[in-house]
Order: sequence, then structure tokens, then C-alpha cells
Amino acid sequence: MQFVLMPLLGYLTILVLRDHGFTDAMDITLLIVTASPGGSYSNWWCSLFNAELALSVCMTAISTVFAVVFLPANLLLYTHAAYGFTKEEEENILSNVDFKAIFISLAIVILAIVSGLYASYRLHS
Repeated sequence: MQFVLMPLLGYLTILVLRDHGFTDAMDITLLIVTASPGGSYSNWWCSLFNAELALSVCMTAISTVFAVVFLPANLLLYTHAAYGFTKEEEENILSNVDFKAIFISLAIVILAIVSGLYASYRLHS
């Protein structure tokens, strides 16, 4: 659902709001946000209400790993669907997206989750 429904809803929102003042930068930002993995906020809620925090952290970690493939795939799919395929680099809407920064952010989140799981294992908590 997270990698299929959310990006699709972001794409449909772009189609609806494009004629109402949405710029290309807003479109791409919305696609990146809807295609990005979520769940860190759910970990806080699980902790607050004594829910199964380990399961929530595990699901967040798995979705973050999947995001390494699905985030660029969804961006390519939906930007090409919204703007069409272009051969020229200057007209390609994705040429302005800093994929390196996105992957560095994903790597930091994965490293933090793995470090936390390892610390929890070593401390037997």
C-alpha cells in the first residue's frame, strides 16, 4: 500500500491541482514525499501507547530498505506519466532531483535502525 497507493494518490493530486497553481517543484516534492517510506512517527505512537514497538521498528526498517528500489521507480513512473518522456536533458523534470541526497538520507535511516537493533540485542532489552 505504501509504495503503490500513496504515490498513486500523489500523482492524482498533481493531475487535479496542476491547473490550480501547483508548480513543477511542488509536483516533484509531492511525488517524493508520497513515494518515501513512512513509519518513524508510528514508532513514537507505538511507544507512547505501549504497542508492539519492535514490530513497528522492524516494519519501518523493511520499508526503508524497499524504498531504495521503489522510491526511484515510483518517481520515474509518475513523473513520466505526468510530464511525458523527454529525450533532451534540459527538459527532463527529474534532472533537478538530487538522487544522491535521497540515497544518503535512506542510508542514514537504515544505519540508525540497524544500530538501534544491534544495541538492543547487545543490551538484552
